Amino acid sequence: MRASDLTFALCEKPLAVDLCRQWHSRLPNVQRGPWQYAFAAYTPDGEVVAVALWNNPSARTLPHHWLELRRMACSPAAPKNTASRFLAWMARHFDQHHPEREKMISYQDTAVHSGTMYKAAGWQVEFVSKARVRDRSKNRVGTGRKYRSDANGVAPAASEKLRWAKALRPPRRKPLLEGLV
Repeated sequence: MRASDLTFALCEKPLAVDLCRQWHSRLPNVQRGPWQYAFAAYTPDGEVVAVALWNNPSARTLPHHWLELRRMACSPAAPKNTASRFLAWMARHFDQHHPEREKMISYQDTAVHSGTMYKAAGWQVEFVSKARVRDRSKNRVGTGRKYRSDANGVAPAASEKLRWAKALRPPRRKPLLEGLV
């Protein structure tokens, strides 16, 4: 079987969450929600071989009309090039069905991934974060509250990340000078 034999579609969010927990290479602890979109890649026999979960960007400084791919995972049975074909299909889906969305982003953990799927799907690197180690043994500064724990361990937080981006169709906005001509 080849990746070109797969079909892609929206799927139930709990299915995508459960399969990410089974297949994700680095971050298997996936929250139940609040996911906005969930997708799956299906073989001709109906077997799911890849899933993806999308939401607004986790960084509060990024626009809410962007979308962030928070998790994508492929089964060991997924054919070669599944991930890049899946990314390309999801870009077309958002472009056609969600014209209010301007950009898709995703973060690559450089310690375990090379970014090949993003390159193949036409994404561009737009930001590189430095590796960091967080001391979460004390309370948050200025409060009596503890930090959230690193559910997937400290190693994922301590590696450099690349933010990949793919522009969608520009949002349809009215011209600023409309009616002044």
